[in-house]
Amino acid sequence: MYVFTCLYHHPADPEAFDEHFFTVHAPLARKVVELGLRGATATKLAPNPDGTPPPFYVKVDITADSAEALQAAMSTPEGQAAQADMANFAGAGVVVFTGEVVDEIRPEVHCGA
Repeated sequence: MYVFTCLYHHPADPEAFDEHFFTVHAPLARKVVELGLRGATATKLAPNPDGTPPPFYVKVDITADSAEALQAAMSTPEGQAAQADMANFAGAGVVVFTGEVVDEIRPEVHCGA
């Protein structure tokens, strides 16, 4: 599995960020995921355990079967539109990176007594 991650810095206007992100950008991203990717999650980050603000405002992970599948989806008109839209709401900056999942931890499932 391959992951594309975006870490959005805290915006000057969180309400405007949220409005654009959830009503404009998320539907664009959904079109990219529907091109055959595994899925996507957006997480609005909570304060750290000590109460301090998190280093980023929102984290997005888009998952694909492979780097090639991700690249193919991001190269489509839908992928290009989603990437271009980031300039419309991510003025505080965004950190983007990709990588292969090398380990996945899941709870064991026990059947019977």
